[in-house]
Amino acid sequence: MPSSPDYAPFPEGGVSLSSRIVARALIFLIGGLILIQCGLLTLVHVFGRPNVLGLVDAFDFGGEHNVTALVSTLLMLSCAAMLALTGRLETERASALPWLTLSAVFVFLAVDEATLVHEYLSAPVRGLLDADWVPHLAWVLPYGAAMIVLAVVLLPWFLKLDRTSQIRFVAAGGIFVLGVVGFELLESQQVSAILADHPDTDIMQLQHPVVDLLILFEESFELIGLGLFLHAIVLRMGGLTVRAGT
Repeated sequence: MPSSPDYAPFPEGGVSLSSRIVARALIFLIGGLILIQCGLLTLVHVFGRPNVLGLVDAFDFGGEHNVTALVSTLLMLSCAAMLALTGRLETERASALPWLTLSAVFVFLAVDEATLVHEYLSAPVRGLLDADWVPHLAWVLPYGAAMIVLAVVLLPWFLKLDRTSQIRFVAAGGIFVLGVVGFELLESQQVSAILADHPDTDIMQLQHPVVDLLILFEESFELIGLGLFLHAIVLRMGGLTVRAGT
């Protein structure tokens, strides 16, 4: 039997996109960003080119309001949209609620990515706990706690999913958390050491090879996790169909 095409037009003027096309687009987008960042970091730390015609700031994985941050935000919103659509397709409200809850979480994460809400939490959390073990980027503590609570609440729903979806969701979530929490803590430790030796350092302007490498891994794992999760939802739905409005 011949394989199905990657896309096919509909009489209504729509286009059906297979999960294979979605996967290729995600690989091209995420892989391209990672390769660009690797190239720019090589120019910065090996060849001593800190700006490269403004491209370093435009694609900086640790930067704000740039291309990488925009892509990350759009991926989160895409996950939120697909989760909401999955919830809407559920016939029972109890079955739809977990999908809609996750959709709301991804909307919050997208807003947070665009506005950097979490960055403003670090100082209050450090001041509240006032302990040596608190990392410099202390926002990971309340976010990590919220993540654990959410996982516990959604566990019964998760255990009812098909095994394939469970594996794909766990793999995507594990990669995402490894980047957002794991490498963020390593980055925080490195930043704390730099500040201890050079208290006047402007962290936002810091170009340190170890810190930049940790940020590269952190953001790469975050983007890959988001991409895998989005693809897993598309696979579960059997592809996407986009139709022009009437």
